[in-house]
Amino acid sequence: MREKVLISACLVGKNVKYDGKNNSIDLSELEKRYELVPFCPEVEGGLPTPRSPSEIVSFEPLQLINKDGVDVTKEFVKGAKKCADLVKKEGIKKAILKSKSPSCGEGKVYDGTFSKKLISGDGVSVQELKKIGVKIYDELSLPL
Repeated sequence: MREKVLISACLVGKNVKYDGKNNSIDLSELEKRYELVPFCPEVEGGLPTPRSPSEIVSFEPLQLINKDGVDVTKEFVKGAKKCADLVKKEGIKKAILKSKSPSCGEGKVYDGTFSKKLISGDGVSVQELKKIGVKIYDELSLPL
């Protein structure tokens, strides 16, 4: 039985990005080694597709707004908790997540000004997954 690995749904070609598109990557080698479990915390948290892009404007206290100025913190937190619940239920220890995303980015996320400027920090779901010991990869550092 192959090890289960959580993966951002946009990376497997699901059209769940804010703009209704995806970030599909070649998964042929990964699929030989792992059972990929696609998940989009933003959609699972209740946000529609397409939707206005969102960014983290504050880590403490946590606050996310979309480009229209609407607070979407609650939806991001709900999606992150659902993500953590799925990982625990399925015994998943690794995740391949979309870099720079306010949900899935690790190490660098957009700064909340919608100017494409990156700052140090983790997306909301990454924060939750790290609390429970999940090893995070992005589409540029695949666990092959």
